[in-house]
Amino acid sequence: MQIFNWLPSNAQQIRYIAPYYEEDGEDRYIVNEDEYTEVWHDIIKKVHNTKQPMYYRRRTIDLARRDKHMYQDKISHENNWRNDWAKCFYVRVKVLGRRVLFMYDKEFVHKNWIAYKKSVELAEKIRKLREQKFKDFGKKILTGVEKNTGLPMVANEFMEWLDNEELTTHELIEVNNDN
Repeated sequence: MQIFNWLPSNAQQIRYIAPYYEEDGEDRYIVNEDEYTEVWHDIIKKVHNTKQPMYYRRRTIDLARRDKHMYQDKISHENNWRNDWAKCFYVRVKVLGRRVLFMYDKEFVHKNWIAYKKSVELAEKIRKLREQKFKDFGKKILTGVEKNTGLPMVANEFMEWLDNEELTTHELIEVNNDN
């Protein structure tokens, strides 16, 4: 088969047993808890420690793709919470036909980790710029004078109306409670 040309030569195939869930009213639990393959502990941590690729086969390509996205997102999410690069998991998830391949790939994970840290840094810069831009906005409304036109704003009138409106709503609530 041509699929074996794409698999690493030292990749270990494992038997994947999917968890079987049952619901008991409000609770949902795994029935085959002692048999099912716990991917995080049985595969991902093992690949990270031994650096030996592992794979399993699913029934359909769609299930394999779903597993790939689910576990790659889980690894990325776990790595993004870590501030120390040395404590990250260096595992990459790939799909080869119906097979889900877990392989040790330090470069790929490092690039994703750096890109995430840069995006967080950029979002923080944008947030600070927005705060600086609009920090005097509240003071401008309370002073009651617009900078461009120099005309007095109706902030005091608005605040009085708001106070009166709150009183009327409180009065309405009290009237409704009395009835």
